[in-house]
Amino acid sequence: MSPAAALTAPERAAVARFLRRALAPGMPPIVRAALFGSKARGDADRDSDVDVLLVADVDPDDRLLAAEVFGRVAERVTDDTGVEIEPWTVCVVDLEAGRRTPMLVDAVADSIPLWPPGAPPLHAPFTPADAIFCAECLLGWVGAGGEVSARALAVGAFDEAARRARDDITRLATAALLLCGDTRHRRVGTLQRFEERFVRTGIVSPRVLPALAWARAAYPPDGGRGHETPPVPAAAAATAPLGHRLAAVLEAELVPRLRARIAALEATAT
Repeated sequence: MSPAAALTAPERAAVARFLRRALAPGMPPIVRAALFGSKARGDADRDSDVDVLLVADVDPDDRLLAAEVFGRVAERVTDDTGVEIEPWTVCVVDLEAGRRTPMLVDAVADSIPLWPPGAPPLHAPFTPADAIFCAECLLGWVGAGGEVSARALAVGAFDEAARRARDDITRLATAALLLCGDTRHRRVGTLQRFEERFVRTGIVSPRVLPALAWARAAYPPDGGRGHETPPVPAAAAATAPLGHRLAAVLEAELVPRLRARIAALEATAT
């Protein structure tokens, strides 16, 4: 599929305007631009925006600064054209094996080249090195999560405690799936996929089912679409102490398995 087939004429014009401004002298240097998301996949609805992946030749420490610059450009183009442009800025090293995230891998897999003209499709498969990198990051966050949620509970911040418990349960399920090369899942879908793949098959004890059920109920009815960090429903916030305990149960059950899987992948890689 080409951008012409994926976008309407007004959308193509808005993307062209965005890229002209993003490529202007003085802007963070871009080496590739691609359309991704629902417009590229062909499953957009009336509420879908136009997602543009920008690969910037910047140091990873400057990634957020570049993202802010391109975000402001996108806002101005949206104001001018009425077309919602949503840029996602990554740096060149983010595409290297051992640093790829599942969201980036999935975005690249569906992407349609936009710039430079005639550029081939981006290629970034999810490798065992990427799985190890992502799982280690997730385990690091989970390792700190119990203390974070406990402190929140101690001061009565039940919303914060429930959110952290929910996200840590999801992170553990995510790590397990990624270490098997499974990247096509998000949030509630991650919890369901983990249950089907690991619990229903007897690989992981059914003792973790209450944790998965609680975390699913701790997402909004729409799964949190449009929110980087979805809010927690009132019922989940009210049961934050339970969520905290269930997260600890899943962590105790799953972390040794994940560590063993990481070690096996590392041994294979060497």
